[in-house]
Amino acid sequence: MSDDLPDFLVKADALENYLSAHSEKMKEVVAEIRLYAPLDLPVVIEGESGTGKEMISKALHALSGRATSPFVVINMGEGPETLFESALFGHCKGAFTGADQNRIGYMGQAKDGTIFMDEINSLPLSLQPKLLRVLEYGTYWPVGSTRFEKTRARFIFSSNQSLNDLRLKGYLREDIFYRLGRILRVPPLRERQEDIPLLADHLIYKATKKISGGSIRTRTQDCPKLTTEGLHKLFLYRWPGNVRQLKMVLERAVLVCNRKEIRPEDVDLPYEQQELEDYSSAMEKFSKNYFSRVRNIAGDNIKTGMNITGMTETTYRRKMRKFGK
Repeated sequence: MSDDLPDFLVKADALENYLSAHSEKMKEVVAEIRLYAPLDLPVVIEGESGTGKEMISKALHALSGRATSPFVVINMGEGPETLFESALFGHCKGAFTGADQNRIGYMGQAKDGTIFMDEINSLPLSLQPKLLRVLEYGTYWPVGSTRFEKTRARFIFSSNQSLNDLRLKGYLREDIFYRLGRILRVPPLRERQEDIPLLADHLIYKATKKISGGSIRTRTQDCPKLTTEGLHKLFLYRWPGNVRQLKMVLERAVLVCNRKEIRPEDVDLPYEQQELEDYSSAMEKFSKNYFSRVRNIAGDNIKTGMNITGMTETTYRRKMRKFGK
């Protein structure tokens, strides 16, 4: 997933390809992006680190009526709280020591574009009422100012934690929680493995282009291919760093492969991938556990067991003889 925003992203029919949305979960995300992008309503993108939340925020901006206006990124987890208010809202000359001139904050820079507030879960409690005022009335006070300013920007937020959990724990005010907007949840890579082949193909192309200094122009030109065994290794891994980690792993693989293909030994993972047992063994374990639980509920009552499992009497008796001990 590239950090830059390609021109073709403004075409809705190309969005699935850019997001590599072949899994059902990501298709739902793409559908929600299409639904909410044209609206001026705020949106919250929730997901683990590395799932592509900023890229999705760019998609929401590009598919909106604000695409030609500024897209301003604010990382809520950066910098001390005392300076962050000034960076967010701006300040007047003389507002504090070192403020030797007026400064336009992120709010003013965004104009009628989009403000993407990354890691909104890091927003201090002291700043939450001030952000609430912006969301409710579209107004804010620069530090040291005696009059408010207005903003027409649209807000998109992201969080790598559940905002509802933060609300319940008292880290996020109730009133601002209900004003942040519709929550769009991005699944981790381990829950969308169907997307790995095309994601890998895209990332290998981007890595090859980066390493070659941009000399290649197509995916088939001088791009190494991922072998079946190499792809299998990607499937077995849990990807705690999600797509960001996959990008880094494949960049290294392109750099060291020294051939026209990427093999398992080129895919360097920080620890052993998860090994999968064969299908028969997995089903054997499942059946033993399942029919043991059925016996605990139904006891020796055949009809109750048949109702629970939906099996015929012959099949039920055979399964219980084999697994229900």
